[in-house]
Amino acid sequence: MNIAMVTDAYNHGRGGDVATIRLAEGLKKRGHVITVVSTKSVQKERFFQVKGFCPPNAEESFKKMDFLFGIPEKDVLRKAFADIDLVQIQHPFYLDYGAAKVAKAMGKAVVAAFHCQPQNILGTMGLEGRFKEIIVEKIFNFLLFNRVPIIQCPSQFAADLLKKSGCRSALRVISNGIPPEYVVTAEARPDWFGDKMVLMSVGRHAPEKRPELIIQGLKRSKYADKIQLLLCGQGENTEALKAMGADLPVKPLIQYVTQEEKLTYLNTADLYIHASIVELESLSSLEAIGCGLPCLISDSRHSAASQFALDERFLFRADDADNLAEKINYWYENRGHLKCLREKVLAMAENYRFEKCLDKMEAMYAEAMHANKMGK
Repeated sequence: MNIAMVTDAYNHGRGGDVATIRLAEGLKKRGHVITVVSTKSVQKERFFQVKGFCPPNAEESFKKMDFLFGIPEKDVLRKAFADIDLVQIQHPFYLDYGAAKVAKAMGKAVVAAFHCQPQNILGTMGLEGRFKEIIVEKIFNFLLFNRVPIIQCPSQFAADLLKKSGCRSALRVISNGIPPEYVVTAEARPDWFGDKMVLMSVGRHAPEKRPELIIQGLKRSKYADKIQLLLCGQGENTEALKAMGADLPVKPLIQYVTQEEKLTYLNTADLYIHASIVELESLSSLEAIGCGLPCLISDSRHSAASQFALDERFLFRADDADNLAEKINYWYENRGHLKCLREKVLAMAENYRFEKCLDKMEAMYAEAMHANKMGK
């Protein structure tokens, strides 16, 4: 099957874009041909570039995310879709609105994915409030979600959000999946960990991810001098986080890490912490459970990540550093029990293994192709 992936940025800057790249590479391995339509791309062959822009007063934030909103240049879209069987549209923005219109006019099967919440956009612009969220939901539905027949939702939480927003399209819950490299390996525990308990978090150092809350929670823990913190990633807040963590009794690691380092840490840390308040699934939590690492997760009402918590002991109140400190204290005192729970974590992970998710994506594509053929 020839599939076009339409996404404003096809790079590793954001979780949704990473999920798109992983999906495309997985489909290629199964023999599908992937065309990319984007403002920028890590794929150079079969890449059709459109112009991009960013909102006023948000240039610095968008630059750090390596992201631009695409402009739907019709000539580029028609060329990209000429030999395509199916078009998958990844975001509900201006480019994606135009891509859906062009694809439908050309008689192509079209599906969409839900990778961006209103809170993601509003947070980037420093805005919040339910009224603003409702406005963005209506814009998303107008631009894309009510213009395509089928939408991939990475979690039941995501599907429920779209239903509540007034989306009328068919929704298919399909996880972004755990890539095959995220498995248990016989990694040697790094010597510099010593005998300390190791807490790990991975993600962009951005406000909605709440990495500063993890530092605050650890500072309030009575065992802070016996805990090593790893905040793996980079972003607009990296330097501020380093300054904030400078007075921890154990110097935290706050930096970008290589893929090899990340896999080592996921296989040797004691506990994963996910403090983000906005998530439609959480790729980083998927990676953690794939390696058998238990996750301590924020119970934010805007996040699906709590689905990866084994039980209430692995949830803490969103934006509550004191409650996070209590949970850190509990798990330090029960550190040995964490190892016993790894098999339960791995059993959960089996439901999200990447090949199973690819099977479901191919089934959704077949459904869309059949419906498009019958509608002609």
